Amino acid sequence: MTDEVRAAMNELFAAERRLRGRDPHRAGDLSATQVRALFQLERGEACTAGELAKRADLSPASMTALLDQLEQSGIVERRRSEKDRRQVIVSLTDAGHEVLAAKRARIEERTREVLGVHNDEELDAAARVMRSLVELLDSLGK
Repeated sequence: MTDEVRAAMNELFAAERRLRGRDPHRAGDLSATQVRALFQLERGEACTAGELAKRADLSPASMTALLDQLEQSGIVERRRSEKDRRQVIVSLTDAGHEVLAAKRARIEERTREVLGVHNDEELDAAARVMRSLVELLDSLGK
């Protein structure tokens, strides 16, 4: 049974790597990395690029490039902090909130389609197993 869980975990990691590696198929569409960063920005609202990089688990250089693209698309805006003029604060624009809401709706719809075949007991068990795997992975790095 452990081998089956390990194999499924490797398949999940591979699917996640494929998702991260995919460029958007259509002009104006967001990459998985951009979506992850935007969800983190939405969750915590306005913050510095460095804070957002930490939340989204990206390097500061990657975050700067990502924000450049998102700002050009009108999805985020950067402005000087009123409290500390050395800091630049990133926030979602109204258009960014709309784009993110549409993306979230598509993700939630697809999630319901894929996970809807499982009952609550199966989903609860899957969540417990995934949390155990998180604990395993975190403990391997210590």
